[in-house]
Amino acid sequence: MVSAFLIDAINNPTKVVQELYEEHTGNIDQFPAVVARHFSDVFLNSDDTLREVLPLDVNHPPESFTHNRSLVRFHGMVQDTSSSPEMYLASLNENKCGGWGISQNMPAGEWPSSFDYCDLKEATALWAVTVPGQTDWRTEELIAGSHCSSSSQSAPQPHKFPVPNAPHVGVQVKIYDNEAAQSLKATDVVTFIGILTSESLDSEDVSSPVVPSLHVLCHKVQSTSDASPTEELATVRDDLIKWIADEALGGDEVAAQWLVLELSAKVYTRTTPLLPPSLTLSRFPSPTPSSPALPTLHHVLSDLLPQYLTVPLSLDLLNKENFSPESKDEDLHSGYLQVPCGTTLLLTENGVQEGKLVEKGIMNIRAVQEVMDAQTLEYSFPFSKFSFPTDIITIVLCDGRKSAFFQTGFTVPLEMKPSLKDNLYKPRDQIKIPDTVKLAAYRSFLAAAKQCFGTVQVAEETSRHIQEDFVRQRQEDTSITADNLIHLMKVARLLAASMLEREVTVDIWETSKRLDASRRKRSP
Repeated sequence: MVSAFLIDAINNPTKVVQELYEEHTGNIDQFPAVVARHFSDVFLNSDDTLREVLPLDVNHPPESFTHNRSLVRFHGMVQDTSSSPEMYLASLNENKCGGWGISQNMPAGEWPSSFDYCDLKEATALWAVTVPGQTDWRTEELIAGSHCSSSSQSAPQPHKFPVPNAPHVGVQVKIYDNEAAQSLKATDVVTFIGILTSESLDSEDVSSPVVPSLHVLCHKVQSTSDASPTEELATVRDDLIKWIADEALGGDEVAAQWLVLELSAKVYTRTTPLLPPSLTLSRFPSPTPSSPALPTLHHVLSDLLPQYLTVPLSLDLLNKENFSPESKDEDLHSGYLQVPCGTTLLLTENGVQEGKLVEKGIMNIRAVQEVMDAQTLEYSFPFSKFSFPTDIITIVLCDGRKSAFFQTGFTVPLEMKPSLKDNLYKPRDQIKIPDTVKLAAYRSFLAAAKQCFGTVQVAEETSRHIQEDFVRQRQEDTSITADNLIHLMKVARLLAASMLEREVTVDIWETSKRLDASRRKRSP
């Protein structure tokens, strides 16, 4: 049964706000929180009620909403929090509410001739965009039950989207519950529910462009999507590795296993850094003139991960495009690396030809390396620079023995089966996609592995074994250092997580050593 509250909120959210205002007259300062609680109770306690609200996305762009002040939900990434707060008149004549775009959209003749300055309040202003790298299957999960209406026109402020020339929605977000807005930061993924209007980007500048504006009634920050490990999920690991190997890596199950280890990682702690390593798959052939430009691995990862981007590196792209955000004229321009936590980036070097890297290209490479090494990204402002935390998995494909640009945590030379070499580059419709149940199990497995990674412990028995083993190795080979031990501990943690185990056992330690030895024995 659909509640009357839900029907009223969807059909006429402005009327509901006004009715709430009349019930809470005399407490203007707390009223935004009252509105947020009311609409949160109506929409955010259930996915079913949330999906009753029409989505704002590339298939339902702002211009498709012909009714002014429509109620919409926008699942987006916060791109810019540097805008100045917007002043609005909270109380109008005849006990009418002025927030949520009501006073901003009033005809001049209806404005009160005089007002109490105490009724002037501030709303937090942000810019948000479609979640960059959100894969198709994840988008379909979010908009289930909604029908596509039209394709989006060119989005306003395209420089604020990380991927140049990609279809997306950009919207000015206004949040009246300032206390709740204070915790929002750049790259947060948020579901906003609000009233959609079109307004000037800067109300004080007559030449400012008119952009879609969302007056937020309530919002919810996306929580981690990690799944809980189960015995059933643990059984799909070998199947997943074989599928990735056969479909995308020329039958190389060792390389596929290292890839699964990489996809099992996430940032767990920064105080004593436990960060995701980066991975290079070397000896990865370039596409032929007759094959698709994107590797099959691009399609496979798109089917497995909720947030994923391929960046086809070239000197032209490195020298011209932004990888880090940069403020220009008080406007934050985005870059490829301004993506949400949990995003996986596939960097392909096959398109790099001989030429010169200019200063911007060098800075872009440094930015990627900083993400790989420290999981931080530098934002540039006119008189300062600030580093912000990231949580990005980086995978590099190169046809040489190592990456031309990056030093990664692991390098795995690809060893293909001749009969499966053509599988490295093939159209999506030629990929053998698992059935829906198995594909869902693969996705849940990778999410569960990420959850395990941060909680993997080393058993006391294993710790003693590792210490004794390390001393023995040092006696046999004096070139072995503490760095080798740290490296193997990373491998062991990743292997345990990819097996959905919470503890590094002696067996896992020994398996890790064999796995790393097999990697090092491959042709450099």
